[in-house]
Amino acid sequence: MKILKLVIKLFIGVFCLIGIFIGVLTIFEYRPDDIVDISIENNQTQTVSLSESLTFMTFNIGYAGLGKDEDFVMDGGKSGRPDSKETVLNYFDGIQSILSDYQVDFYLLQEVDEKARRSYSVNQVKGISTHLGNAYSTQYAYNFNVLFVPFPVSFTEHIGYVKSGLATYSNFAVNTSERLQFPGSFSWPLRIANLKRAMMVSYIDITDSNKQLVVVNLHMSAYDGDGSLRAQEMAFLKTFMEAEYEKGNYVVIGGDFNQTFPDAVGIYEVIQDYYIAYPIEDTFLPDGFNYQIDISTPSCRLLNQPYDPNDSNTQYYIIDGFIVSNNIEVEKYFDTQDTNQAVTLDLDFEHSDHNPVVMKIRLLP
Repeated sequence: MKILKLVIKLFIGVFCLIGIFIGVLTIFEYRPDDIVDISIENNQTQTVSLSESLTFMTFNIGYAGLGKDEDFVMDGGKSGRPDSKETVLNYFDGIQSILSDYQVDFYLLQEVDEKARRSYSVNQVKGISTHLGNAYSTQYAYNFNVLFVPFPVSFTEHIGYVKSGLATYSNFAVNTSERLQFPGSFSWPLRIANLKRAMMVSYIDITDSNKQLVVVNLHMSAYDGDGSLRAQEMAFLKTFMEAEYEKGNYVVIGGDFNQTFPDAVGIYEVIQDYYIAYPIEDTFLPDGFNYQIDISTPSCRLLNQPYDPNDSNTQYYIIDGFIVSNNIEVEKYFDTQDTNQAVTLDLDFEHSDHNPVVMKIRLLP
């Protein structure tokens, strides 16, 4: 009888602790406004001109924790974070080298940690700002801000605290920058330890024009089984694009869409179903816009295992790229290209589970 009472007390104690834990996370849940003004650190003075060539890179850096030797529990792997801080720093050094090797006017980066257990508290926002130097401004918006993520259930592998988000670096003057919250969310209590997806919008004045260059950096939902979050986010994005097009603005949208672009459907066979990049609907793209992707090279890999291009279980995706308005002409990024289009850099997923995508454009008068 005494043992039974002890067991009952133990269960009650555990349930109380769980309740307190969930209550604390609920109280401190990140609840951003629908529109948040973003500060522009080290804003530049150089202005954008019509007919001037501009270069872009979109790159999900995977918080410098998802390089070639990593797997991830949500993708069928076992790990919740890399084995050591040294590993993160090695990946981060490689990521910064990529930014130097392919210099562009606008870097649109996703999964950039400001402070997180999974990346051993390396401040990647500041690190990249320092690496790029005074020639670039910094804009940063959270899309993952959680006191503690208890997943996976492990003393060593759990994700823990996370402050992470979207980072845009520009060597042109930015007029204003905003974080726009995507509609939809997971239900409580899953919501309190999950991402709050958003897109960050930079408005840039153009010399001798009353129009603006609108640069959007986004990272859309993944692991959305019923597709409800994706549908709401895409509807929100479409409305935004139509509104900016009505103003006559020049629009560049870059990021990790977590969906397969229409022209890339069927290129890579679905081998693993831990994460499925569902296709963007054919009816999504508004009039006056076009996709800029590279279907010759995968932009992402599944993290079911460390990267092995010779393994039949290696799964690839094309989910990173750009959408641009039709008042923008896309040029060849490399002189050796056959066509004018965005290019995915085939870097063998050495430092991230994503490859960067680069693009060169010109604003048509």
